[in-house]
Amino acid sequence: FGSSFCRRSVSGSSPPQRLAAMSWGEGGSSKLSDAIAEVAAAIAPMETEWDQAKLEKKLYEYFRKGAKGMEFRGALPKLVNEYADNVMGTVFSALGDREWLNSGQADFLLCLDAGVKESFPPRIVGRMQQAEFEQLVLGAYDRAFDEQRFCPILSEAVPQVVSGPKIKKKVWNSVDTGRKDAVATGTVDVDEFTTQWINASVGHLAQATQGSPKDTMEPELCTQLFTVLLEGNGLPLSLMMEGAVAPVHLVEEAVTAAYEQHTVSEEDWAAAGPAAKKRKGGGGGGSFSLW
Repeated sequence: FGSSFCRRSVSGSSPPQRLAAMSWGEGGSSKLSDAIAEVAAAIAPMETEWDQAKLEKKLYEYFRKGAKGMEFRGALPKLVNEYADNVMGTVFSALGDREWLNSGQADFLLCLDAGVKESFPPRIVGRMQQAEFEQLVLGAYDRAFDEQRFCPILSEAVPQVVSGPKIKKKVWNSVDTGRKDAVATGTVDVDEFTTQWINASVGHLAQATQGSPKDTMEPELCTQLFTVLLEGNGLPLSLMMEGAVAPVHLVEEAVTAAYEQHTVSEEDWAAAGPAAKKRKGGGGGGSFSLW
C-alpha cells in the first residue's frame, strides 16, 4: 500500500483508490504492524506531542485491543462494524484533540483492514469475496470515523442552546439519530443532506415529546443549534470537499418546515396508533447517556 492513501477520501483519495491500497492474501502485506508503520509515518510530520515510535506503539495497541472481548458470532458485517466502533472510539478518545485527526488528514482504513484480518478468526473472514469484504471495511471505517468525529461537536453545541439534563439528552439523541438517518440516504448533495438531517432530527424530537417538539426546543433554538453545528464542521467531511460552504442559509426555512410537518395536536397524538406515531416521529430515539 502506498503513502498516498494515508489521507481520507475527503482529502483527495477516491474510494476506488483507497480500495486498491488494501492488500489481500498474497497480493501484499496485510500485517497490522506494517499498516500502522505506514500510517504513522504519514502522520508523524503533523503530530506535535508523540514521536513516531510512540505513535506506532499506541496505534498498534488500539487496533489490537479493538477485538478484545468480541464474540465472533453472527454476520461478518455486524462484527466488522463493531470492531470499527471499538477502534475508532479509542482513537478519538486518545487523539481527539489533534487537528490532523478531526480534519481527516489521517486515514486508518489500512489499519482497520489489517486489524480485521489479523484479529478475526480466518473462518469468518474467508466467507466473503475480496471485493465485497473491502467494500464492507471501507463503509464501516468511514461510518465509524464520521460518527466519532461528530460526537464531541454535538456535545459541545447542545449545551449552548438548551439546558437541563433530560432536555439535553432528548435533543442530543434526536439530532444524532437524525444525522445518521441522513447519512443512510446516501445523498452527496450538501443542501439535501442538511434539509434531511434537520427534518429527521425534528421528527425524532417529536417522537420523544408526544408530537410537540417545541415543548423541548423552540424552533428558534433549533435554528440556532443547527447553525452552530454547521458552522462547527458538523457536516460529514465527504460533503465539504473543495472549499464547499456549509448551507447555513437553509437552516431557518428547513426548521420551520420540519416543525410544521412533525407537530401533532394532543388529540391526534392520543388517537394515533403506535405505528403511526413512529412514522410521524421518524423512528426511535438515540442512545446518548452523557447527561
